[in-house]
Amino acid sequence: MDNKTLKYIPGYYPYRIDEDGKVFASHPRTGFPVLVKENNHMVNVHYGGQKKRVKVAELYRRAFNKLLPE
Repeated sequence: MDNKTLKYIPGYYPYRIDEDGKVFASHPRTGFPVLVKENNHMVNVHYGGQKKRVKVAELYRRAFNKLLPE
């Protein structure tokens, strides 16, 4: 993994996103960031104790307050 800046997503605490729009979650044992599998520009996240499908573009907009570059 390159030295990319990971930024926490407001409202989705354990999840982080980088400038390329890749979503990472902390590994339960080691705490290192692990890439979350993306399917059709959506990822599964745990939100409020339940699983939820969220668009990567929405997470990027929340974290960086701008649109995801193409």
